[in-house]
Amino acid sequence: MLGVSEASVKRWADSGLLPVEKTAGGHRRFRPEDIAAIRRTGASEEAQSLLKKSSAARLSAQPAQVQELGPGREAALVEETFRVLVDRADEELSALFVNLHLHGQTIAAIADRFLCPAMRRVGDLWQSGELSVAQEHIATLTAMRGLRALERAMGLPEEKGMIALCCSVEEDFHELPVRLATLTLEAGGFDVLDMGMSTPFSALTESLERFRPRLICVSSTILASLDRSAREYAEFHKAARRRRAQVVLGGAGFADEGVRRRLPADLHADSFRQLEEFMVTLEGIR
Repeated sequence: MLGVSEASVKRWADSGLLPVEKTAGGHRRFRPEDIAAIRRTGASEEAQSLLKKSSAARLSAQPAQVQELGPGREAALVEETFRVLVDRADEELSALFVNLHLHGQTIAAIADRFLCPAMRRVGDLWQSGELSVAQEHIATLTAMRGLRALERAMGLPEEKGMIALCCSVEEDFHELPVRLATLTLEAGGFDVLDMGMSTPFSALTESLERFRPRLICVSSTILASLDRSAREYAEFHKAARRRRAQVVLGGAGFADEGVRRRLPADLHADSFRQLEEFMVTLEGIR
């Protein structure tokens, strides 16, 4: 991950250049957040000088190598994600997310492959009465904290001069999907205005005029009133077309084909990976 030999890692750790913990058995243990910080910002001047002597590249320039996961390993990671969410193990979840990032997993992949399946299981157990509403809320809070740690570890790329708006529909108070969409877009170089939960389409129409975004991303876990939403959306969609802004709708509230016909969009996303792929196409039509 750091682009240097195992001997160099040991030497850095023993000399204090690389933060390390020693286990009871004398083994060196490294926090994923520390490794991610070094990859993002580079090593100290002394460590950089060692790198130059060995003709190695800058640490921050080392590309993440995608780690392929078999079905068994992926299922085990979903199970681990679920466990730490329910147990409110913030540090474990942060370490898990950062480790996945270090092995080349994007925000969208972490969301689709690990976090969302675990959170769906939390929701199913809450609906069946096996988890309390307090446990469901704690799991969501733990997920948000894990994402904040991941954001700090990965840093943000240089912005590409495009603005995006993210929010959930009116009367939808699910924060996690909006945050995941925001992070996915920020990782792609968008300047994202997170408008938060329960945002009326009328507010989005006003924001179109004020901020002139290239992309508007709206999440819906529950669509309270389809008829009212369709009426308000029609005005918003006309304004988005005038401003040549692309509209992405995602979430269970927009999954039904009848809903999609009444609320047309440039993309009805079924995953964060689809959002990630769609945002790449926007660079060519800017």
